[in-house]
Amino acid sequence: MTQKTITNKMVKKRKKRDLWFYIIIIILLAAMFLWYLRQIGYLPLWIDNQPSPLITQMDSTLREKRAAFKIINAHEHVQSFRNIPILLKMMEDCQIEKMVLLGTSKYTFYLNPKYGFTEYDQNNEEIINISKKYPDKFIALCTINPLDEDKLEKLKACIVAGAKGLKLYNGHGYFYDHFFKLSLDDPGMMEVYEYCEEQRIPILYHINSGRFLDQMERILKTFPNLVVVAPHFILTSRNITLLSRLLDTYPNLYTDISFGHPDFQVTGFKSISQNAVAFREFMQKYRDRINFGTDIVITSYRAKSRSYIEEVTLSYFDMLEKEEFTLPSSIYKMMSKKARENTDPDAVYKGLHLDDETLRMIYHDNVVRIFGK
Repeated sequence: MTQKTITNKMVKKRKKRDLWFYIIIIILLAAMFLWYLRQIGYLPLWIDNQPSPLITQMDSTLREKRAAFKIINAHEHVQSFRNIPILLKMMEDCQIEKMVLLGTSKYTFYLNPKYGFTEYDQNNEEIINISKKYPDKFIALCTINPLDEDKLEKLKACIVAGAKGLKLYNGHGYFYDHFFKLSLDDPGMMEVYEYCEEQRIPILYHINSGRFLDQMERILKTFPNLVVVAPHFILTSRNITLLSRLLDTYPNLYTDISFGHPDFQVTGFKSISQNAVAFREFMQKYRDRINFGTDIVITSYRAKSRSYIEEVTLSYFDMLEKEEFTLPSSIYKMMSKKARENTDPDAVYKGLHLDDETLRMIYHDNVVRIFGK
């Protein structure tokens, strides 16, 4: 065998090896790209659209009982029309008759501060159009940027377009620090509150009572007929005394039971579990001032599948209805690593085991009174 023949064989062998190397690289890059598309929701598979096993195992009597309540979820966000098919299936599975959708910014969907408080106009338009297409299923509450000079005009335009209320974020600690730095009772916001009070337009107002309590109370005193829903137990679920005082003092102040992100949800459920007796008494006493809500934030992110959304919703039902309950593993998987380290996935929580009349008011009657049918 000549040297030339040996050289040619070596070249062919090297070319073949290089070809396989590039094929493997291309396959890996394609797999990574497809994985990325899956993560952000652009490549859904059949498994993403499957109901939770908890739904398929649900007792028919319980299903009928919940259906009779005509449950309204009064606190939710949705990114786009693309998320509605799965959301409608979830609502049917969980006996949710209607849902209140809240306008929000791009930050809420990606939790990345680089986006700031942007694209909220687009989300307002999206949820208003959703509510128009499915008027029996969705109610839209638009949002505004408190720093906009034309914020009142934008609100009025949203109301004319079909929004039934306003969602505000400047009482949210993170939004305040990073996007607004504007007090709740800033003079520029007075015209908004005045308009909402005059027109009986409810405001779902995220308010950190630990930081902005004085500002919140000044608004409620200045506009006593303004209907305000301060969600998440007004961020004071560990202080029932304060929560009770606020509801006693301001007859047009309401709250809801949502906690939002799984980290906060599990922390909130722990707080309720540790004070179950006192919380049950509180819920019964103020049952005409509390709404049902979840604040899951429905996006195209793959992990927020139909099954996950259903399991979070069912966990809120369990907290209200049962004496004891556990949380599905899907909620723990969505928690941050740090929060998981301090959480027992097998923990048994004490529920509130509320009576049917209290449940009916929280699930349905209060929301209808505030936002309409």
